[in-house]
Amino acid sequence: MSETTVNVRYMIEDVAAAAEFYRRHLGFSIETNAAPAFVSITRGTLRLLLSGPGSSGARARRLEPHSNPGR
Repeated sequence: MSETTVNVRYMIEDVAAAAEFYRRHLGFSIETNAAPAFVSITRGTLRLLLSGPGSSGARARRLEPHSNPGR
């Protein structure tokens, strides 16, 4: 049975400080470092996507109309 990676995105103010906290105190490894906008860190099958105010995840998104068969 293969393991599935779980991705969780956190919107935070200080990406570098958060990544250092997770690395130092909780044993995460830095996977991708694009601080101050974004850092991806991993521990086992958990990947945390730390997104700061300058990241694409922090930008306002236009809502697209979609069909909802449940309505």
